[in-house]
Amino acid sequence: MKRLLFTIVFAFIGIFTVQAQWYIGGSVSAAINKESQAFSIAPDVGYCFTNAPFSIACALEYGGEFSKDDGYSHSLTVSPYFRYNICNIGERFSFFMDLFSDIDALELCSFDIGLSPGISFDLTEHWSAEFSVGLLKYEWKKVPDDKPTHCFVLGFETAAPSFGIYYSF
Repeated sequence: MKRLLFTIVFAFIGIFTVQAQWYIGGSVSAAINKESQAFSIAPDVGYCFTNAPFSIACALEYGGEFSKDDGYSHSLTVSPYFRYNICNIGERFSFFMDLFSDIDALELCSFDIGLSPGISFDLTEHWSAEFSVGLLKYEWKKVPDDKPTHCFVLGFETAAPSFGIYYSF
């Protein structure tokens, strides 16, 4: 047990002593169709490794949905993600892929894991803007007194793209 604890401590020391930079920001998304309207606000904080093409982050997302049949509902989701920068185009644009997980923080009754591609544009040395869409995800949901449901979702979520602004320290 002590070896495992020391291994974890040294791993975190190694991760946080590598040259890196922190960033904060967030994104908003909205989806409107005939049957419902939905929105989400997701502030997040991340850690970008400057000598490597990846970063880790976590977002706390609040969402609301209004449907004609069910009325208004809201959700609170914890969304840790791993970002891999695929390539840079010039000095300002970069393409990335996020591996994310969404965990329902209010009822702990749903779990998603998926991939989301996006593009980032560096506005200044510290500010950037991002656009991303969903691509592939696996969903697990448990409704009280029912069996859990599982499904795979494949396709771009063009009805609810995500726009974000980020500040790097």
